[in-house]
Amino acid sequence: MKLDTRADVVIVGAGVLGLATAYALRGKRAVTVLERETVGHERGGSHGATRIFRLGYADRRYVEMARRALDLWRAIETDTGSQLLHPTPQLTFGPGARAVYDALTAAGESVERLGATEVAQRFPAFGGHGDAVLEPASAVIDADATLRVLRGHCGATIVEHANVERLDEHHVEVGSRTIEADTVVVCAGPWARALVPGLETNTTLEHVAYVRVAGARPIFIDFTEPAVYGLPTPASDLYKVAVHHGGPTIDPESDFRPDPTAVDELRAAIAKWLPGSELVEIDVCPYDNTADEGFIVEERHGLVIGAGTSGHAFKFGPLLGARLAELVHARR
Repeated sequence: MKLDTRADVVIVGAGVLGLATAYALRGKRAVTVLERETVGHERGGSHGATRIFRLGYADRRYVEMARRALDLWRAIETDTGSQLLHPTPQLTFGPGARAVYDALTAAGESVERLGATEVAQRFPAFGGHGDAVLEPASAVIDADATLRVLRGHCGATIVEHANVERLDEHHVEVGSRTIEADTVVVCAGPWARALVPGLETNTTLEHVAYVRVAGARPIFIDFTEPAVYGLPTPASDLYKVAVHHGGPTIDPESDFRPDPTAVDELRAAIAKWLPGSELVEIDVCPYDNTADEGFIVEERHGLVIGAGTSGHAFKFGPLLGARLAELVHARR
């Protein structure tokens, strides 16, 4: 591990927020990104093959944010010659579906309401679950490729196995070394709370399953509590399913061992939504949460902070990175 003792901008954390921030700063600021393990490591909140991109939120503000994020995703794809979004229709079920429909309609986005019979006709694998809202503009994000592309095109110096122990507005301590920086950006996920005094976040250990299914299937979200979602893996017969915010609160320094109760809930969700499928793997992933699931993107204690991703920020990654970059520029 080679570390300079002086840097323009230091970003702590090489998940999607940290790398998207570095990408937004490319060519404008000299950036060093410090990652405590490796980019895409299995204990990080950004690891895994896929994420959902959707415009569909009950809150129109998030719909508009997702629209702006989509423009930035497309720009990254064009600039890097990469496909990161794989268009995939999405079905939304449950008591929150009407609010999603209303917000999308108010924002002028494409959306349909399907009765139970039409759901069964057009998407037979999801028949029997009632009415749904169809969002044709959704997509599956290739999350692994996103990290690789951002890393390869951000122009930053990325140092792995650099565990930051302490920091302040202009100093970052890594082991026995101290880096002096003009600006420090903290995008350390669940570990940000230990670095930033008073950060109002908590960590939960969430569980996802990969099952083998036959035939193409759409993304789905069921807002019946506990909320369940699923999405296909492009160019694969694996389908991912998870219970949103179904895991226990943990210390991010602890062992990430699957929680039996959460696993039981996940198995029940699989039996309901993907009956007869073959369970291939159960994985765990930390969520860095705020009380209202809103994101923390601000300057505090002289630090630029991106935190509180709450399990739904990956789709907004380029937009949040651009906003964090704006905060960096504003400090000059």
